[in-house]
Amino acid sequence: MASPRLFLIDTFGFLFRAFHARARTGAPPMRTQAGVPTEVVYIFNAMLKKLRVTHQPEYLAAVFESEGPNFRTEQFAEYKANRTETPPEFIAQVPYARRLLEALRIPVLEYDGFEADDVIGTISRRAAEAGLDVVIVSSDKDMLQLVNERVSMLNPAKDDTLYDRAKVEEFMGVPPERVADLLALKGDAVDNIPGAPGIGDKGAKDLILKFGPVEALLDRAAEVERKQYRESLLNNRAQVELSKKLATIDTQVPIEWSLEAVAAQAADAAALRALYNELERFTALKDL
Repeated sequence: MASPRLFLIDTFGFLFRAFHARARTGAPPMRTQAGVPTEVVYIFNAMLKKLRVTHQPEYLAAVFESEGPNFRTEQFAEYKANRTETPPEFIAQVPYARRLLEALRIPVLEYDGFEADDVIGTISRRAAEAGLDVVIVSSDKDMLQLVNERVSMLNPAKDDTLYDRAKVEEFMGVPPERVADLLALKGDAVDNIPGAPGIGDKGAKDLILKFGPVEALLDRAAEVERKQYRESLLNNRAQVELSKKLATIDTQVPIEWSLEAVAAQAADAAALRALYNELERFTALKDL
C-alpha cells in the first residue's frame, strides 16, 4: 500500500517565475480594466490546478518566505545582497496569490525568522520520519539536497520533472547529500554565496567525487593536483566553510506544525468565484 503524500510548494519561487516568465515572452502585461496586474495569479492558478488534478495530493501546503533577518544574514551580511529590488508590479500581486490559496483552501505556512527552504527542509524531515512520502514542488536546485528515499522534488517549470536520488545525480553530477558541498565550492550567484575563487562547476564536481564533502577536501587540500584549485582551497578555507553553512538547508528549525492542518480540502467555490470576478478571469469563471 502506497504511503500518503505531502506536497510542499516553494511558493515565492513560483510566483517569481510566473512574473518573469510573462516578461520574457514579450507579451503585454495582463491587467484588469482598472489596471490591476494579474499575470502572476493567472499562471500560479494554472500551476496549482494542474498539480491538484494530476497528483491529487492527500496533504498540501504552500510555504512562504518570511521577511526580516535569519541565521544566514547574521553570519554573512552580504547573503542575497546582490538581488535587485522587488518590482512593485510583483508585490501588488502577492496578496491576490494569498487570496487564491485561501479560496483553494491550501494552507499557507510562514514562520518569522526562517527561510522557506529551511521550513520545507524541516517539515520534509519530520513528515518522512512519520512515514509519509514528501514531494517538494520547486524549481530551486538548492532543494535537491533534501531528496532521499522518502523525499523527491517536482519541477513544474520543467514539464513536471520528478527528481529522485538517481535524477539528482544525473542533473547535478553529485548525489543529493553533496549538493550543498557543490554550491559551497562553485558558489551561487543567486544567493550571493562566494564559494572558492577559481573553482567552477566542473572542477567542483570532480573534487567532490574524488575527496567527498568539503570538510574532507579542505583537510586534504595539499593533495589536490591542479595548482589553481589547491591554492584556492588552502587560501580560502574560512570562506568555503562559510559557503557550506549558507548553502546547507536547516532541517531542524523550531517550528510548530501538524499534519492534520495541511490535509487536502475542496476549494471554496464562492470565494474563487468572487476572486475570479474581481480579477476578470472570465475563462476561469467559466471552468468553475
